[in-house]
Amino acid sequence: MYSQEPSADRQDFGVIDLKDVAGWVVTGHHSDVLTYVGPDEPQDQSHIAVGPFGRSKRHRDGTELHVVHVEDKRGSAGPA
Repeated sequence: MYSQEPSADRQDFGVIDLKDVAGWVVTGHHSDVLTYVGPDEPQDQSHIAVGPFGRSKRHRDGTELHVVHVEDKRGSAGPA
């Protein structure tokens, strides 16, 4: 189910073929961060192409997205 193939420039990803959904999950250096890559996203659907594609999606998420709203429903402790 899990295979890892080296990329041309780095070996910092793994590609997981999904069983119940079309596409892949790309893993990286942090085990809690997974990136879904849909079957219509990369033109080349080999693991050697899907891995860097997922890595670039993860990079864009970390550098281009901006928080627009945060809602905290925890009760306030009141004035100290």
